[in-house]
Amino acid sequence: MQIPKELLGRHVVTKTPTKFSSNGRRGWRVRIPGDLPLTTPAVDNGKVFLGGGFGGYDFFAFDALTGMPAWHYQTTDDGPTAAAVEDGHVVFNTESCELEVLTVEGRRVWKQWLGDPLTSMPAVGGGRVFMSYPSGSGDKLACFDLRTGAPLWETPISAAVITAPVLAEERVFFATVQGMLYCLEQSNGQVVWEEEANATSAPVVLAGQCYYSRREAEEVEVNGRRVQQQAEYASASSSKSSQLLRRYSSTYRRADYLDARKRAAKSIFHSKSNLIDAAVGFAIGKGAMQTNLTEAHLGLSQVSGMWAFQGSKPFAYEGRLYSSMGDSLQCTDLDRDVTYWKKEFYGKSAEESEETADNELTPPAMCNGKVFVATTRGDVFCLSARDGEELWRVHLGGPIVYQPAIAGGRLYVGDDSGHLYCVETGDSADDGWLMWGATPAHNGLAEPSSDPDSPASSDILIGVG
Repeated sequence: MQIPKELLGRHVVTKTPTKFSSNGRRGWRVRIPGDLPLTTPAVDNGKVFLGGGFGGYDFFAFDALTGMPAWHYQTTDDGPTAAAVEDGHVVFNTESCELEVLTVEGRRVWKQWLGDPLTSMPAVGGGRVFMSYPSGSGDKLACFDLRTGAPLWETPISAAVITAPVLAEERVFFATVQGMLYCLEQSNGQVVWEEEANATSAPVVLAGQCYYSRREAEEVEVNGRRVQQQAEYASASSSKSSQLLRRYSSTYRRADYLDARKRAAKSIFHSKSNLIDAAVGFAIGKGAMQTNLTEAHLGLSQVSGMWAFQGSKPFAYEGRLYSSMGDSLQCTDLDRDVTYWKKEFYGKSAEESEETADNELTPPAMCNGKVFVATTRGDVFCLSARDGEELWRVHLGGPIVYQPAIAGGRLYVGDDSGHLYCVETGDSADDGWLMWGATPAHNGLAEPSSDPDSPASSDILIGVG
């Protein structure tokens, strides 16, 4: 679906970057006309790659040090997603409805029309692109040659993919919007296993285990009536067979942000998503989006909401699992039901925290012993990965819903109103989280801990199972 030009037009950067200093942190910002929600930037070889937002037709490259525009590419369809960059290629899709591959110099290599809408983004690895899309015969997970666009295989799947596929162990792992968890062979698309897991996030895969967030509904009594209450917690399954290995009870929390009725009443993004949908022709009809599934399982009924959805996506780092759930960030042992620390950023009361109707935090980004997370209040926090101690924070302005990127001592993040920010972290070793999910495989910087011993006694133990 192409947006009428009279609605949103085609936007280009018209102003030079603005330098700023906030709370002792220096940086630059660029405003992209259109004031549209921006995704995670991708950083590679001195350039920052970024789409112009949901509803926009533009894709940009900026100088990573100065923020000066390097090049600008116009898409045929709207809504470029976060990019995956590998081997000199920049890969993204538009919400409507194409998969695009450019060179890092901004020249189109190939593109392929897939379906309407596309609410997840591609993964790239081994010279291949992996992407889900709707078709007349149902949803598919497809594989294309990175350099030529030649289709290599496609496999029917039960529903659209949550956020993006994840590549690990020579396989493709992903969750779908009705909670199915899949594992496919990268080489031929053969289904290794599939499981009804109630998954609410894309997984992370490490050392034969698959970690993800999971929804659970329980009946509670409210004013004398029995009603369903949504809850969420982290889980681990075998990456070889889907066998459920572990439920992290210490992460269990009430999840009003997965309840469609509560989100409609209390979410600050629900009404805005309706307006954004209407601006691009999705006021009523949602194309091939399975709103019955997304609303029942994830609490979302808008195309723009699913396009931006990352859920409580966990990442593994140095022998621990880190995840943002609602308004809190927590650090959990990979192999035991032990939460070492939990961070709530704004001092809410227990009742306010429990009633969170939005995921207020981005998924965490981790490198150099630190955790970086941004919030819908426009703040970026840097914490110690070891104990959750706040190292610094900076307030940038508009709501931030997409994970930051970290490269060469700089943090790059886009906000919900068309601003790209670069913040100097003060440590050149802060590096390696170069795009959404750290790499084109979206599996983070997952690696076994170099210190397998138990944490120091200063760690806070929230729960033991």
